[in-house]
Amino acid sequence: MRPTLFLATLLGLSQATLAYSDTDTHDHGDHSGHSHADEGSPADGHGDEDEHHDHEEGVVVLSPEVLEEFGIELAQAGPGTLHEEVILPGEIQFNREHVAYVTPRYASTVLEIKARLADPVKQGQVLAMLESTDTLRPFEITAPFDGVITAYEITQGETVEAGAPLFTVADLSTLWADLRIYQRDLGKVTRGQPVLITGGHEGGEFRGTVGYIAPVIDEHTRTGLVRVVVENAEGLWKPGQFIKGSVTVGNHHADIVIPRTAVLDYEGQTVVFVQTDDGFEPRPIVLGHGDADSLAVESGLEPGETYVAQNPISLKAELGKGSFGGHQH
Repeated sequence: MRPTLFLATLLGLSQATLAYSDTDTHDHGDHSGHSHADEGSPADGHGDEDEHHDHEEGVVVLSPEVLEEFGIELAQAGPGTLHEEVILPGEIQFNREHVAYVTPRYASTVLEIKARLADPVKQGQVLAMLESTDTLRPFEITAPFDGVITAYEITQGETVEAGAPLFTVADLSTLWADLRIYQRDLGKVTRGQPVLITGGHEGGEFRGTVGYIAPVIDEHTRTGLVRVVVENAEGLWKPGQFIKGSVTVGNHHADIVIPRTAVLDYEGQTVVFVQTDDGFEPRPIVLGHGDADSLAVESGLEPGETYVAQNPISLKAELGKGSFGGHQH
């Protein structure tokens, strides 16, 4: 019986281990004088195979083509800066300095409505025609600046009082990000500190600075207010939208800093995949301080070593298959 060939393949790579099983005890005349023992292998024929698997235990070998296909990115271990942050929940609000209520100067009757809710308007644009109930003289009400009609309280033919808000016009090119801060963190935040505003599921992102810190604590929530002015020329942000603000309150240097995307759990240990002469191996590491994006490494990774910075989960999955443990593929 001919030897049986098992091919262990990893992601299309050409690395294979040959295992031979000689179970047929008949008709070996053509191999007389040529035995496994004569080649320096144990009689059961597993010596070379076990030695090869021991060498490959816990190592994944990948070609550059496969690295690219699976989006695996490499980086060299080196120094970096960690940004200490305070994470604050909040909400997008109108910029109250850019909101106006359009009201009639006299008690009047609505003759004609020329703008509706959500309409963009220009400064001086006529919003409605009214007639004074005292003089019966018609007059116009106009937009005070460029903006959008965000509230609309007017019906044709109705009589309205002087000073009644008929339209609300808001300039949405800038908005307020109002963030709530707990009292324990108030001492860490000051005006001018960098803030990253993110919009949750909407995926928006804006980098600004702390522009205002309220001098009082809200008596109901027992939190303070931190405000950031958000540029909104493209209209990505909406009043009422829930957000998160990451305020950078300090910077710390570390000898080795890696992205959080490089770190994963493997067999109960925190590891990164490090490139060696044999392939990529999971290396246990000890982590120190971190921020939203990066972590300091206290031990386990040396400066200059090449490690997997993005998508190490693909390598973990291959180790989990036992690709180098004698399985058939």
